[in-house]
Amino acid sequence: MKHKLLILYIVLNLVAGILMVLNRSSFVFDLQAIYTLGVYPIQSATQNISKAFIHLYTSITDIFTLQKQIQALRERIAELSGTALEYEQLVAENSRLRALLNEAPTYNYPLEYAEIVSKDPQNFYSTIIINKGSANGIVVGMPVISYRDGYKALVGKVVEVRRYNSRVLSLIDQRSQVSVILESSRATGIMSGQNPRSTQTYLQYIDLQIDVEEGEKVVTSGMGGVFPKGILVGTIFKVEKKNYGLFHDLYIEPAVDFSTLENVYVVKKAPDQEIISLSNEEDEVIVNTNNNTGVRR
Repeated sequence: MKHKLLILYIVLNLVAGILMVLNRSSFVFDLQAIYTLGVYPIQSATQNISKAFIHLYTSITDIFTLQKQIQALRERIAELSGTALEYEQLVAENSRLRALLNEAPTYNYPLEYAEIVSKDPQNFYSTIIINKGSANGIVVGMPVISYRDGYKALVGKVVEVRRYNSRVLSLIDQRSQVSVILESSRATGIMSGQNPRSTQTYLQYIDLQIDVEEGEKVVTSGMGGVFPKGILVGTIFKVEKKNYGLFHDLYIEPAVDFSTLENVYVVKKAPDQEIISLSNEEDEVIVNTNNNTGVRR
């Protein structure tokens, strides 16, 4: 116990001596200096790490925001592209309609403008659907024409009528028969569709004695009570000259390009039923006469 008290006494005297020495050398025990030397670097590093995490979080948030903005801009660009395409189509349609107005045909019969709403390219456009019907005064048998580059060209005739739509049998269909006349020789014949896989037509009953050349134009003859006279049908592109038989084999390239046809005019000329009726009666008379005499027409 005496030794412990002695050791404590010595330690206290040493501490007192050290403090006296430090006090005489004007040394101030500064806790802030200790904080600066020991604690501040750790706190500073912690703050820097915190700032780095905050910056990283902000950057990630900005990236997501930018991605949303980019997606919104892409959608807007697509929308504007669609609008631009629609605008271009409207401009083209407007130009086409202006051209139609400038080239509106004058004719002896009223014309009804119609747009094609359906055509089947697999059947080589043998039938066409237009957007005018009985509500517009369309009846079965009315001729249908196209008007382009200053001339009227035959498309076909109306064969079925609904209230707001009609079906047109084109001149290239095998069921179609049109009485035509050659522009140069004025010889008449019957033109019909060649076959289901061709847009050309076939012209029959042109006498072999008549000189026919390729490139000659063919127009409607006005006979038969359906088609008015003088409508351009097409051009002869092939002449098969034979040394036998009575008639030429002639092939016609239609004036109408059915693959690009978009609009037509219906000629409001009702078929002349008297002519059609008399023609049918004439055919019946000829058939009966031939049967009685044993002669074929």
